[in-house]
Amino acid sequence: MKHLEKIMGAIRITEGNGFQYDEATILSEYGEKEGKNSNVIIKILSIFGGLLATLAFVVFLFILGIYDSEWGMLLLGIVLAAVAIVIDRTYNSFILDTFSVCFYVLGVILFALGLASLEVDENHVALLVILMALGSLAITQNYVISFISIITIGAAMLFLIMSYNIPDAIHGYLLFYTVLLTFCFLNEAKLLTSSRKLAQLSGPLRIGLVFCLLFGLVAVGKNGLAPISGRSLWISSVVSIGLILYLASKVLKRFGVVGKKKVLTLTLCFFTLLPTLFAPAISGALLIVLLSFWVNYKTGFVIGIIALIYFVIQYYYDLSLTLLTKSIILFSSGVVFLVFYFFFTQMTKTDEEV
Repeated sequence: MKHLEKIMGAIRITEGNGFQYDEATILSEYGEKEGKNSNVIIKILSIFGGLLATLAFVVFLFILGIYDSEWGMLLLGIVLAAVAIVIDRTYNSFILDTFSVCFYVLGVILFALGLASLEVDENHVALLVILMALGSLAITQNYVISFISIITIGAAMLFLIMSYNIPDAIHGYLLFYTVLLTFCFLNEAKLLTSSRKLAQLSGPLRIGLVFCLLFGLVAVGKNGLAPISGRSLWISSVVSIGLILYLASKVLKRFGVVGKKKVLTLTLCFFTLLPTLFAPAISGALLIVLLSFWVNYKTGFVIGIIALIYFVIQYYYDLSLTLLTKSIILFSSGVVFLVFYFFFTQMTKTDEEV
């Protein structure tokens, strides 16, 4: 709290006498947030308690035979989702938040199962689930509920693409989430200051968009998962590679690398990324890593690194080549990255000497 007061004081001095802010509200909300983030043991126990209570409730529903009634599941799903949102908006308690999340997840599942049991077209079910998730985003600011709603929308969109048998539309899905994720990361400050609701949704929006993008990358990164033509894979890579080069330019500018060194570095980046033209999952994971590094988002950075390792291994495994050829490719790639490393190391030493 003292550190926060010093920061606000420094901002007030920098901005001048015309700068105004509600110090009491800022300190109050920060203290409330710190209180929610404290005591990890209570958090874990509360989450497990909520999950066990939800599981017990599911067993109770089985005993009542609710799953034999299509309308019963549908109505109960709507009621549970509504109760979860009411609890979240009415009470400010971590334990009750845990129950609201469990009720919300169970409500969405029962809602979808009820519609499916009524023989509603599966595509219409996916569209209704998307509308339900969008409605939840508009009403509640609960972190976990918002996160679940965002990834539900992404998963439902992929389901619709596969259901309508248009797998090449995954390129459009990747383009949409790649651009949206980049926009949200690069305009984080504007989103935080544009409105209170967007500021509260910024956290789940970031992590939710990362997972939605990963859903699409897995679809194109694992051979045979989606019937996509190998000749069209470059479509998804072009945007990622272009954004990576744009971000690399911004990173180099931040570290004072300009002129010929900047051009040479971007050229090396381009030739390093060129082999990923037909491996959009690798370039997409690299983009997540670079975006997270740019905004200092540690969670996204770790997820991006793990995804990058997985997609590289998966790409190597799916190659229809002999073991010798695969080894040569890996050896050549390793040499390129080592050259890149020594180039950056030498450039850093030169700048330090200057």
